[in-house]
Amino acid sequence: MPVNERWVCAVSAATVWSDPNSPRLVDLPALNYPVQLEKWLAQLSFEERLALSDKGQIQTQILYGESVIIDEVVGDWAKVIACRQPSRKDPRGYPGWVPLVQLSAAKKVHTEEFVRVSARKAWVLEESGDPFLRVSFNTIFPCGKQQDGRTHIWTPHGWKLISNTDVKRFKPIEELSCGKPLTVGKQFLGLPYLWGGMSAWGFDCSGFIFNLWKACGVLLPRDASDQEKTGIPVSLNQTEWRQGDLLFFREDEDAIVSHVGMYAGNGQMLHAPSTGKSVEQIQLASSIYADKLCRVRRVCK
Repeated sequence: MPVNERWVCAVSAATVWSDPNSPRLVDLPALNYPVQLEKWLAQLSFEERLALSDKGQIQTQILYGESVIIDEVVGDWAKVIACRQPSRKDPRGYPGWVPLVQLSAAKKVHTEEFVRVSARKAWVLEESGDPFLRVSFNTIFPCGKQQDGRTHIWTPHGWKLISNTDVKRFKPIEELSCGKPLTVGKQFLGLPYLWGGMSAWGFDCSGFIFNLWKACGVLLPRDASDQEKTGIPVSLNQTEWRQGDLLFFREDEDAIVSHVGMYAGNGQMLHAPSTGKSVEQIQLASSIYADKLCRVRRVCK
């Protein structure tokens, strides 16, 4: 397999591990092709989920068709750079390790328009209309003609179909928009937190924020500690906040940022809290986060 070339994710969502030794026996469904995300998440205990963060086993996730650069191949694993996830860890994107079986060679196709999955999850269909693969919110495909309520999309497995009701069409030059990330985010209320999560099967705090703004055409850094440096600074005085502002938190004055949420108005915050909890909208003043607020940033003017 050639290195320093672009490849793409060939499964619904591939987990990017810290190193090839990170996965445990219980994580095998997450390494398969096709990936078995529901099975994997259903069998993880609280302690096993917590270890993903406490032991630094997971870095991030990549979605079906998302580009990566392969830096190195060791056995059945590829060291990759997730090109569409800005990070201070590497100027090219977010680094980590992915099973080779979950990647495929990038095949170029020339289209002027794309579709972004706007539904929480959606089925990619065969040309016959039979289900092929279930994909996550924010998965992006080059697209072709529309026919009978469906759009032709280019995937790592060739031309397929997707329902028009599950996607939004856009052109790259039109992508940038401040949109309504809060409206997008509320469809995930109740979704269990997943450390490193970047899909509708589970988000972590910064992955959630990253994806809400990605859905509006704004590409933020992947991690909260990098997100806090984006946009423009806003006062810690709540009267100056606007819906969509990013709220950053740290444990004490000497600590780095450890959590991020989005201001939802009326003193409330929308966020993905921590392992064992789910995406929620809370009253900030009466929460455990009230005294930990350290920075507010505005993504769009």
